[in-house]
Amino acid sequence: MSAYQNGKEVKLTPKEFLLLFKLLSSPNQLFTKYQIIDEIWGYDTESDEHTVEVHINRLRDKFKNNKDFKIKTIRGFGYMGITEKNEE
Repeated sequence: MSAYQNGKEVKLTPKEFLLLFKLLSSPNQLFTKYQIIDEIWGYDTESDEHTVEVHINRLRDKFKNNKDFKIKTIRGFGYMGITEKNEE
């Protein structure tokens, strides 16, 4: 699975792709870490909040030069995708 940044392919793991898709499909919507875990990893997973944090950090690193969106942390709650046209 991949995305494109400045015309170049950015390879993503399946979980990274699903996480990015979730955040950017509903800009400015807050998703808790538990919502993300349940939807992307499944209810029966043994993954925890740290797993989400690691994947968010990987996405931020891969898209650090991207001007079209950013991933905003809402401390103590979760994350939201902010697109250029929906930026606060």
